[in-house]
Amino acid sequence: MRLGAALGLVLALLGAGCGGVRQATVTTTTTVAKRAARSPSGLRVGVVGPLLLAAPGVVPKRGTLTGLDTSLVLVSAHAYGVAAVSAAARARPAAHFALVGASTKGDRAPNLVGLVLNDDQAALIAGYVAGLVAADAGTREPRVAWVGPVENALAGAFARGVHRAWPGAVVLDEWSRSIPGRCKEAALAAIGRGAMVVMAHGGLCAKAAIAGAHEQNLPGLRLGEFEFPDVVANFVARDAAAGVFHGGEDIFFGAASGAIGIGAVDPLIPLTTLGRARAAVPDLTR
Repeated sequence: MRLGAALGLVLALLGAGCGGVRQATVTTTTTVAKRAARSPSGLRVGVVGPLLLAAPGVVPKRGTLTGLDTSLVLVSAHAYGVAAVSAAARARPAAHFALVGASTKGDRAPNLVGLVLNDDQAALIAGYVAGLVAADAGTREPRVAWVGPVENALAGAFARGVHRAWPGAVVLDEWSRSIPGRCKEAALAAIGRGAMVVMAHGGLCAKAAIAGAHEQNLPGLRLGEFEFPDVVANFVARDAAAGVFHGGEDIFFGAASGAIGIGAVDPLIPLTTLGRARAAVPDLTR
């Protein structure tokens, strides 16, 4: 009886063991098959900086400016300037580079293209949003402000947008050096003069200016909220996947391409106001 029990136990263990191995083998094979099915295929495109690539037929590969071996490298202008990207393009003449969000004028290369966003349109739309916000406040003479370093062209486009929304609005220019503390002071000074919305270009200056506005429970805007560099990055990636590469020039993108519009702006601005502004974008930029 003892021998029979022991033999039965051994057989049971062997059966369990064989069953376990078989199951593990099936699971492993299935996992490998699933991974193979999910493995992306397409043109590998290098991505440097804060860009989101989702073009069909394209596989993004993130890395550094000089560490990518792809045939196309997309570089955010927030990560590198034109001089560095142009030097990288010249060092790899067989590859193509695209500087997303800036011009390559003055430092062109045959395998480098500049993808330029229409800043004037972005500032115009931002001004329209600011004008609507000020108008909705119900004051007789609503005021808004552009703060930060002197940028007459962009500030002028912003003012035109404000006046498209409310012709009687007053646009204040509070110039300051591009130092966060100075930008915040400029924003608070504009608010002290009656501004209900502050606008700044970008970077730490805009962040500080908006922080100052929020301390007074007022909204702030920055230019980047009206520009979509991912749109232009995907445009060039799609072309590359089709065998078309650009170089030696700048390509400009505006509202008609979807690269300029109204993104995620200050939550202090009502959604109804943003809805009215979005509906007006085609007329504003026509």
